[in-house]
Amino acid sequence: MCKNGRGRRRTGMPILTHLPRAVMRPAAATVLVLLSTACARMGGSAAKAISAPDAVPASEVSEQTVLSRDEARSPAGQASFARLLVRRATMQLQDVKDPQVVARRVSAITTALGGYIEESRESSGGGVHIKVRVPAAALEEAMDSVATLGHVEKRQISADDVTEQVVDLEARVATRRAIRDRLRALLERAGSIPDVISVERELARVQGELDVLERRLEYLRGSSSMAELSVDAAPKRILGPLGLLAVGTGWVLQKLFIIK
Repeated sequence: MCKNGRGRRRTGMPILTHLPRAVMRPAAATVLVLLSTACARMGGSAAKAISAPDAVPASEVSEQTVLSRDEARSPAGQASFARLLVRRATMQLQDVKDPQVVARRVSAITTALGGYIEESRESSGGGVHIKVRVPAAALEEAMDSVATLGHVEKRQISADDVTEQVVDLEARVATRRAIRDRLRALLERAGSIPDVISVERELARVQGELDVLERRLEYLRGSSSMAELSVDAAPKRILGPLGLLAVGTGWVLQKLFIIK
């Protein structure tokens, strides 16, 4: 802004004072519309510039949240899912009349509970060994049914907590899947034969690791859902004269040293 020789102020815009009011009003309205449009465009560009860095590609968002090992050990992580236990049970039956009949009865009990036979063989001395898998929730019921088939010499149950292993495997599987998907995308964009060979080699390696991890994860999940039950059945022993004499002698010697 400056002054002319007569002392009047002169601006960079043309002076509209000499125009009639009917002409000035449309002109002023036009200027306001242009300024509003420019401000709206500038505001939109600024908003895009601010929000763009915060945008996250949809491909980088995981569909399933996987807890880390430290999160699995925390109380909050333990409360978010049930513990995975691999249960194993062992039973020894003595003085069984016919071990083969016991094996068939154990097989029938297993099938009725929705399980399957994993191993069956004859043991030394005419006995049998049978290992079955039954649903974990029905393990005690299966053991109670087997206990009616003979004299129970031993009954034992153990459990291994594999929750941490499963959580760790799930995280590793998710990582390998993400790498595999990125390699597949790179393979589609590869422009030369050496690039294609290099990406295919790395893709084969990652896919092999992923297959191993998935099989291990499937095995642990299956083991936690199906409990293992091993049954050993020994036939009833019939002692001869010398056997009876040995048992009697042992009983007498025991009473000489131990009364109760």
